[in-house]
Amino acid sequence: MKIETFYTQGESTLNYDPSVPCIIVNNVGFATSEEFRALLNKGLEFLIEKQKIHGKIGWLSNLVQADAYSEDDMKWVATDFDARAYEAGVRHVSFVLAEDAYAFANFSAETYQKYSQEEIGEKIVIRNFKDEASAKAWLREVLSRQ
Repeated sequence: MKIETFYTQGESTLNYDPSVPCIIVNNVGFATSEEFRALLNKGLEFLIEKQKIHGKIGWLSNLVQADAYSEDDMKWVATDFDARAYEAGVRHVSFVLAEDAYAFANFSAETYQKYSQEEIGEKIVIRNFKDEASAKAWLREVLSRQ
């Protein structure tokens, strides 16, 4: 099955992989708070459409080429976006992080995961991976057991 790009913002893209199934957010470079939030909200809209087809769907955020995001944005994701994603059926999120442990986006992912744990606990299970293939394999496995 072919991966479909359904939204582009600068160099960042929102993709859909029906073979998993999952929404893939490829974050590239810097994004303002407004751009970052718009990208995630657009992804959630599309996820809701595709969830009607599959009944269950995963979320994959590829941060390998991303810059850092603000702490306020990470709080927003954990306190606002996560609740809406959970309501829409998201139970599993995979992150693809840069191998460089000091990559700025990796710190943003850690910050988000800390806030998310405080807000929703294990309602949404989050795992980190070094490549997209591993992240998709995990999502396929956990979605097949739901």
